[in-house]
Amino acid sequence: MFVLTIDQQDSRTSDDAVPSVLAVLEPIDTVIPFARTIGDEVQGVLDDPAAVAEAVRRIAVASGWHIGLGVGDVEQPLPTATTEARGQAFYAARQAVESAKSAPAHLVVRNDSESAECESTERTLAEAALRLLVTTLGELRAHSRGYVDHRLDHPDATQAEIAALFGVSQQAVSRVLAPGTAEIVAGAQNLAAHHLRQLDRSTRADQPGQAEGGAHVD
Repeated sequence: MFVLTIDQQDSRTSDDAVPSVLAVLEPIDTVIPFARTIGDEVQGVLDDPAAVAEAVRRIAVASGWHIGLGVGDVEQPLPTATTEARGQAFYAARQAVESAKSAPAHLVVRNDSESAECESTERTLAEAALRLLVTTLGELRAHSRGYVDHRLDHPDATQAEIAALFGVSQQAVSRVLAPGTAEIVAGAQNLAAHHLRQLDRSTRADQPGQAEGGAHVD
């Protein structure tokens, strides 16, 4: 499973962004819903790698967060709140979000067992893809991130429709979308989901009784 823990950057000098990021993450399919844990920290549990990658993209659009992703087991039965949950994925996520404060793109992926070479490789590749996603969006202004986000959520939307939605000119939207920014983000998101899926399978295989009996993630 995947535990996603995010911590607001510069929280002492910024307004509380937890309510807004929870609204952004609300559509994501979770096992345990995203919720505030303590202070300016948010945490959720997921079992779908594609949902994890989408969640990271939505967080990157919102911007201003340290992102830690833990991959591993979560103790059963699952509670209704992350504050009552335990497991190696939670420990990995805690280490990850702390390391993210000084990491590229403020994002780190950790799994609970990195003894196997394939696990280490898949973790590195998933982390690199997610960092590309976050960095690409981070280079854009807030409105521009919104154009990309809307295009990915509504691939049939025209530039004129996006411009009307945001109250800007079509030229402003074109300057962001024409270079293929949305395609880069989408590619990074899909690549991250692929490597997270492989990492999850490898991690489950290392856990007795989990290789065949764990939750299905495809």
